[in-house]
Amino acid sequence: MGKNGWRNRYINSMAGVSLLLGLAIAALPTSAMAGTCRLSTPAPASAKLAPFTVNPFGITVNIPDNYRSMLRSSGHITFHDPHSFAFIQCLVRTGEFGEVPPYVAIEVHKGINRTSEMIDLIRTRRPWLDYYNPEYEPVEFAGQLGVRYDYTHEIYQLAIANISFLSPDGHTLLTLTGPVNHPIMVNALATIEAGILETSD
Repeated sequence: MGKNGWRNRYINSMAGVSLLLGLAIAALPTSAMAGTCRLSTPAPASAKLAPFTVNPFGITVNIPDNYRSMLRSSGHITFHDPHSFAFIQCLVRTGEFGEVPPYVAIEVHKGINRTSEMIDLIRTRRPWLDYYNPEYEPVEFAGQLGVRYDYTHEIYQLAIANISFLSPDGHTLLTLTGPVNHPIMVNALATIEAGILETSD
């Protein structure tokens, strides 16, 4: 498979990998942890960007060309540099525990009640946000209204940016979330009005 294979395949094809990841990390006994997986320094992000389309929702996000995506069993999609992605694959194969470097994710929350206010939807699906009490700022993505809000993660002391918006059919809440200095977030935040997050035809 070519270097873009993981990104260009339908994300549904990644479901098995994400399920295995969840099972491997959560279910295996501690005695099975051999410590064979080693995480090297995260690979630099490619300056070239490539579109990643979340096919079920028609949403496109530009990511570094050398990054890889992973669909988690939760339905969320995460993005990793090549070294981190290989580390996760090793964890899946060996059943070891391991801490993955900070990454950007698209959180997917289905079954949305469109009659509710956007901020109420966000607080319902991400209730821990009330602890941080962030300020919510309206933003626009290719003609549709979204909300941006930031907070500093208390444990990791990382500034986290979030952009929440509804899928085109209005039934799914999507949130692009990750460290403000992560290449994907830097690009998305700098180009909110330019349509980096956009509804595909």
